[in-house]
Amino acid sequence: MIAKTDKKIKRVAFFGDADLPENDTSCVLAKSTAKLLAENGYIVVNGGGPGIMKASTDGAEMGGGKVELVIIDPKFEPGNYEGSDKGNMDYAEKIYKTKNIHERVSKLVEIADSFVIFKGGTGTLAEVGLVWELAKFEYGHHEPLIFVGREWEIIVKDIIGKMHFEEKEKRVVATVETPEEVLKALIQVES
Repeated sequence: MIAKTDKKIKRVAFFGDADLPENDTSCVLAKSTAKLLAENGYIVVNGGGPGIMKASTDGAEMGGGKVELVIIDPKFEPGNYEGSDKGNMDYAEKIYKTKNIHERVSKLVEIADSFVIFKGGTGTLAEVGLVWELAKFEYGHHEPLIFVGREWEIIVKDIIGKMHFEEKEKRVVATVETPEEVLKALIQVES
């Protein structure tokens, strides 16, 4: 069971792969999750790119919600950066521009009150490592991590079981499979 926090959950950041097509199961799940969260008053936050990020923006738009983006300013974009998706940019209520990937991730972490994590690559793993560590240090006033998708149940269980984690590190995360379970977890951590 995920630990309660005294933090008011308003902004939910979506982490996941930028290279997934919109019909990928994880993108469809991210879109449905963002729609449900938007319908329930949460602000969707993402890194402005394609894949999971764009899916979350589309879902928030379908749910009549707000979106905030954190991007790398186009004049500073590195060559291997996924870029900013025009659809994301057009719908976003607020866009934060940063100078590099480190500032981008830091700003995402700064403004988000919780994180929902979908299938991704090394960028997603780096983000997860950072926010999981911060949740440990801010335990009680932490930003919860909610891993979404069947594949995460095994991965998170293995990480917790095979690494050396303190008890509180184990309690700042949840693994779920549906948008409804994401919403339930968010409500549960604040109750």
